Amino acid sequence: MLPVKSNTADQGCSPVSSNCVIWQGPDIACLNLCNGDTVSDVVYKVAEKLCTLQAELGLSSLDLSCLVSFASSVGPAPTTKTLLAVLDYIVKKVCGLNAKVDAISPGGGGSYTEPNINLPSCLQFTDPATGQTITQLQHRSATLRLANQFCDLKTTVTTQGSQITSLGTRVTVLENATAAALPKVTPNCILTPNVPTDMNLVLDELEAQYCNLRAVLGTNASLTAAAAQQCAALGAQPALSQTGTLSSLTGWNATVSNMAQSFQNLWITVCDMRAAIADLKSLTNVVDCSQFVLNFNAAANEARTQVTLFFQGLLTVPSGFTNCNQLGSKVTIKDSANNTFIGYVDLVAAVSDADGVTFTVSGASLNPSLTYTVTVEGCLVKSGQTCNKTATKTVVPPCPIITGVTATLS
Repeated sequence: MLPVKSNTADQGCSPVSSNCVIWQGPDIACLNLCNGDTVSDVVYKVAEKLCTLQAELGLSSLDLSCLVSFASSVGPAPTTKTLLAVLDYIVKKVCGLNAKVDAISPGGGGSYTEPNINLPSCLQFTDPATGQTITQLQHRSATLRLANQFCDLKTTVTTQGSQITSLGTRVTVLENATAAALPKVTPNCILTPNVPTDMNLVLDELEAQYCNLRAVLGTNASLTAAAAQQCAALGAQPALSQTGTLSSLTGWNATVSNMAQSFQNLWITVCDMRAAIADLKSLTNVVDCSQFVLNFNAAANEARTQVTLFFQGLLTVPSGFTNCNQLGSKVTIKDSANNTFIGYVDLVAAVSDADGVTFTVSGASLNPSLTYTVTVEGCLVKSGQTCNKTATKTVVPPCPIITGVTATLS
């Protein structure tokens, strides 16, 4: 049955259910209404939205007390807090506040003086114009200086923060890194030259050789002490080879503070003495044995029954020198068991003998399987004065020749 109200019964209306009337308007998304909804649904959804708006726009609980102190001429807040009344009140308040702000003269109309602010020690500075320390500033200047200092500090902190972050990352990488292998160094004269070697091995060898060198040369203190042993006032002594003093000779060090300077002075002194001695020798016709150089090479035949000595290019016989006796210089050939052969060599003739001087040692009971030691006792004479020098060489037996290999099974 359709509902019928008393206020419509006498108006000649035919009762129709709202559920039977269809909404044919467009879809309304904000109300969630769709074309084809019944009027009952339409009215319900509209009423629901209206109630929600009424609750949301209700101003009865709005607190306007904070606006009452501004522009008091506007009057108290409205007791009926409708939207229109509240907006009207706020507009009046804003206009009153705007009028008060416009009435304020810049700088307080000359009646306001900024206070001086005492600067903390970290913000005090020296006035470049007067050189005096500024301990106070007007409020605005103090605020500006504080702001500038803060900005500088902020920049510094930001930069340091980035650096700390970067350092932290690097430290983490280093802490997590595996132990790095020591680099290799290519030595030039120690260990195996020109072969890359671990740095710690090169350093150990370098230290060992340094210690050996220091043991040979002495410590820095002993070298300094040795350099100081130069004869007192040596530079003032007369030179032996020319007129003037030693200090007048080229390269002389008047002040000696290290071994190199002392050594240089020593050589200058020695050279000066040698020049003077050479002059004396030329006057006294003394023979100079230093020009007599004795050296040779030795080789044995395969049976080791003969030993040949080669002097050409190794022996120096100065002009005018002759053998000390007709036999020549003594040659001693021994094996390691002390079996001995004695012979003689004409050094004056051996100088130009390209074939060498051969000695047959088969009759001397030398053991051909042992090492031979060959000693030449050189003796030359000139102007009745004798020069003696000795040189020694070894002749090692050759390695045996392998003629066959026999396999032995165990």
